[in-house]
Amino acid sequence: MQQINIGWAWTDITPQRPVFLAGQLYPRVSQYVQDPITATALALQRGEEQAVLISADMVSVPLHVLKRVRQALHGLDGLDSSRIAFSVTHTHNSSLFGPENLWATNEKLLGGERLPRQEVPADIFSGDEAADFLVEKISRIVEQAWLQRKPGGISSAQDYAAVAFNRRPLFGSEDKKEVIMYGDCSRDDFLGFEGTSDHAADMIYTWDEQGNLQGLVVVVSCPSQVYELHRMITADYWAATRRRIRAQLGPVPLLCLCGAAGDQNPLDLVRISKNNKETLPKWYGQTGEVQRNIDLTAWCEGIADRISGAVLRGYQQAVSRVERYPELRHSTLELDLPLRQVSEAEYLEANARLEAVRQAHSADNRLTIEQIVRLFEPMGVVARWQQMQETTTYRCSAHVLRIGQCALATNPFELFTVFGLRIKARSRAQQTLVVQLTDGNGGYLPSAAALGLGSYSSKPASTKCGPYGGERLVAEPLAAIARLWQA
Repeated sequence: MQQINIGWAWTDITPQRPVFLAGQLYPRVSQYVQDPITATALALQRGEEQAVLISADMVSVPLHVLKRVRQALHGLDGLDSSRIAFSVTHTHNSSLFGPENLWATNEKLLGGERLPRQEVPADIFSGDEAADFLVEKISRIVEQAWLQRKPGGISSAQDYAAVAFNRRPLFGSEDKKEVIMYGDCSRDDFLGFEGTSDHAADMIYTWDEQGNLQGLVVVVSCPSQVYELHRMITADYWAATRRRIRAQLGPVPLLCLCGAAGDQNPLDLVRISKNNKETLPKWYGQTGEVQRNIDLTAWCEGIADRISGAVLRGYQQAVSRVERYPELRHSTLELDLPLRQVSEAEYLEANARLEAVRQAHSADNRLTIEQIVRLFEPMGVVARWQQMQETTTYRCSAHVLRIGQCALATNPFELFTVFGLRIKARSRAQQTLVVQLTDGNGGYLPSAAALGLGSYSSKPASTKCGPYGGERLVAEPLAAIARLWQA
C-alpha cells in the first residue's frame, strides 16, 4: 500500500514599489505596505494521483500567469501541470501583477481622451515586469513543494468561526422589496437579508512521519476585505490570523482559501449601520476611499481570534486520527456554462447612454472618476452584447478532489453562498470544502433571488453567468464527487 507524499512551500509576494490595487471600481495605487502578502503551495501525491493547491493574497487569478506557471513546470519530476489549482483569498488590497485592466476597459468604451488624467508614480510596478515577478514566485514555490514532498499523513476537522455576514440587505415592504448592497440596516424599512451565511471553518492538517504538524489548509466562506476601500497593501484578516495560529502551532505553512462567498463580507451591517449612516452610501457607491467609523484593526484581530480558535479546536480532533494511506483522487472538469444574456433593447439603451456621454465629454471636458463609476452598469451591458456576438457560453475549469474522507471542489466564480451550501449538503463526502475564485475570475454567480432583487453583484456588468449556471456548478461537481467515491 502506498503512503501519501506531501510537500509545502510559501513565499512573500509583497511588491517593493507602488502597484495598482485591484478590487474596487475606482483606480487605486498603493501608498504603503501594512503587512506582507504571501503565496503558499501544497503538493500531494499518492501513486499516480497528484494535486498542487496554491493560494495567494490576491483578488483573483490572472489566467495568463496561470498558463505561464503551468508551462514552466510541465514535466518537472513527474508533475502534471494540469493538476495545479491556483486560488486566492480575495483581498482587495493586493495587485493583479500585470496591466491595469479596469482603465483599459474604460478607454475602450469611452475613449482615453475623455478619461481623467491619472497621477501614476514613475516607479509603478506593473505590466510585464510585475507578471514576470509573480510567475517566478509562484513557479518557485510549486517546484519546491513538489520536489520536497515526503511520506506523511493527513487528517481533517470542521468547526465554526463567525466571519462572514451577508452584505445584501432587503428594504421596502413585503409587497415590494429591493436589495441595496451595503445598505443602511438602521433604516425604518429594513426587512432582513436576501441570503444566509456559512460559518463553518473547514481544515485539513498534514503531518510528517514523526507525527509533527507539517502544515494546514483552512477554508472560510468570506473574502478578506475589512480594509477593502483603502490604499495600502495588506493580507487583511488573514495576516492577523496567520500570526495567531503560528504563535500557537509553530511556524507552519497555511493554505488559506475562500469558500463560496459572493454575497458575503466580514463586517456586520446590522451592528455597524447606526454609526455609519453617511459612510455606507459612499461605500456602496465605490467612487473613492471612505473612512468608516469602525476600528478595522480590532475587527481583523477579532476575526483572527475566531478562526484560530476553530483551527486549534480542530487540531485537538485531527491529531488523533491521522491517515497515512488516504484515498487521493483528482478529477478536472471543463465546463461550458451559459453566458448571461442581455436583450437588444437593453444594449441599445446602454449604448445610447454611453454615446451621450461621449458626445458631452472630450479632452477639454474630461469625465470624473465618479461619473465613470456610475457608467459601470451600461458599460457592462455593452461589453456583454459585444461578447454575445462571438459566443453564448462561458468556458471554465474546476477541480474536484478526494483527500481521504474529504472532498474539495473548486470554481472560478464569486459564488453566492447558497450554492456552496447545496454542494456541502448533498455531497457523498463526510466533509466537503468548496473553494471559489480558482483558476480564473468568472465574476459573481448570483442566486435566482438576487436577480429579482437587483443591486451590484446581481446585474450583467458584474456577472458572466446566471443562476442556471450556478445549478450546473452544483450538479457537475456533485456528480464528480460521487464518481470519486465509487469503488
